[in-house]
Amino acid sequence: MTKKNPKTVSALADSSYLAPGARMFAPRFEEVEIPLAAADSCTHEDTICADCADQWRLDHLFCERLPWEHRHRE
Repeated sequence: MTKKNPKTVSALADSSYLAPGARMFAPRFEEVEIPLAAADSCTHEDTICADCADQWRLDHLFCERLPWEHRHRE
């Protein structure tokens, strides 16, 4: 029996870097899939939960809405 993969969220990871001798950062973005987790089982490093999502936002641009985010009706 195979295990079912946890649900993930797509994001762009900012891996920009400053090359030796360079004056400006070289942009580099990677598309990544981050596994979702419940707050009580989240590692906050390899998985994401509602408690640590703001920390992930420092280096990631989410390509989709996180499941715990509410949509605002206009």
